[in-house]
Amino acid sequence: MAISTVVFIGAGRIATQLGLSLIKESISVLQVYSRTIESASALASLLKCNFTNDITSLTKKADLYIISISDNFIAEIAGQLHLQNKIVVHTSGSVPIEILKNTSNHFGVFYPLNTFIKEKIINLSTTPFCIEASDDQTEEKLIGLASRITSDVRQINSKERAVIHLAAVFACNFTNFMMVNADEILKANGISFDILMPLIGETIEKLYDISPKMAQTGPAIRNDTKVMQKHLEMLKNDPNKSMIYQLLSSQISNFFETDKNKADDSKEL
Repeated sequence: MAISTVVFIGAGRIATQLGLSLIKESISVLQVYSRTIESASALASLLKCNFTNDITSLTKKADLYIISISDNFIAEIAGQLHLQNKIVVHTSGSVPIEILKNTSNHFGVFYPLNTFIKEKIINLSTTPFCIEASDDQTEEKLIGLASRITSDVRQINSKERAVIHLAAVFACNFTNFMMVNADEILKANGISFDILMPLIGETIEKLYDISPKMAQTGPAIRNDTKVMQKHLEMLKNDPNKSMIYQLLSSQISNFFETDKNKADDSKEL
């Protein structure tokens, strides 16, 4: 039997996104649990289901229990769950599947690889869903459920998922923090961030056709010391941004100089 009923343990960003996507596919959300009754009530109102802030009051009628909370609390919650013959999953990129082994005889990971904020509901139809399961039957059911939400479902083990999560932090979280810095630099000079949007769009667009290494541009890769010195002079009153600029410029310069030397050495062989 396919999964048709779900309980969310957690009422944050991922639970909200998944819940809305699932009810669009006629999956019934029976209940939302959160430590705070306000959070549980808010998501339950959105998903039109019951709610509780008492973990012992979880309904036992659902096919699937999705733990969607901070990584730091997954073990604590998992230790309170005893849901034999139900499927229990978490949505974390970095927590191993084994953390759920005592929750049920059927457990797994249901990890949507994307960035989520409360202020925006996104379309998950092309989001990679990384699936891992304790057994073939559970895996088949989780793949079937994910396939109703997205066209990109992948069987990924815990070790691979941790690597993907690490790479995602570099690609998404650190990149966005660079945008935060760029925005602050512009705002301090009365310039709107939207002037950078075509540049940002083109930076991402290139990566559909060429590798990140091939797409690298800027003064550091050119070793344009005059430009870099000018930029550092402009940042002299902001030691944090100056430190970031120097570190990244040094890393870029060293990486591509080493890469160039390797290429030159290979040509000599």
